Amino acid sequence: MKQNIHSPRKDQRGITLVVVLLLLVIVTLLGLAAMRGTVMQERMSGNAAARSIAFQAAEALLREAEFQAAGNPSMPASGCSNGLCAMPTAGAASAWEAAGFWTTAGGYRTSSSLEADPIAAARYVIEFMGEGLAGPSECTSDIDLSAPTCTSTGGGANNFRITAFVQTNNGAQVMLQSAYQVP
Repeated sequence: MKQNIHSPRKDQRGITLVVVLLLLVIVTLLGLAAMRGTVMQERMSGNAAARSIAFQAAEALLREAEFQAAGNPSMPASGCSNGLCAMPTAGAASAWEAAGFWTTAGGYRTSSSLEADPIAAARYVIEFMGEGLAGPSECTSDIDLSAPTCTSTGGGANNFRITAFVQTNNGAQVMLQSAYQVP
């Protein structure tokens, strides 16, 4: 008599292969999602670093312009010339607010000391904002440490608004302003 031996191999139909392939697809999708998140975080940190560099360059540019304004420069009668702008007329926008002012060669002044990698553009304008009194209560000594007679009793003072524009090579842009008073 012949014994019928049941072989487990004959009953297998490849289900293991299907399960392993499904697990492989799931692991691949998880890996792709993790890579996408990592790339996004790298871009975000790169943009934050570029903005920080542009912000620091704009602050340095403000100090450079404040140094120039401390000498009470001769302001143009109207418009902007070489970074010096006349007082805007009442109700009118400042010249630097016009579309394309910072990108076309115009009335801004360029800082050659800041235009190096990664800074693509470092430009500023000094805008005359009128005369005022430089008394103890009106003085802007908290932002103007170089004003020689800031704490003296009343006297004439020129008020300036300084606008700095910086753009990095990867497109980050920062615009800062400061008020500056020269007795």
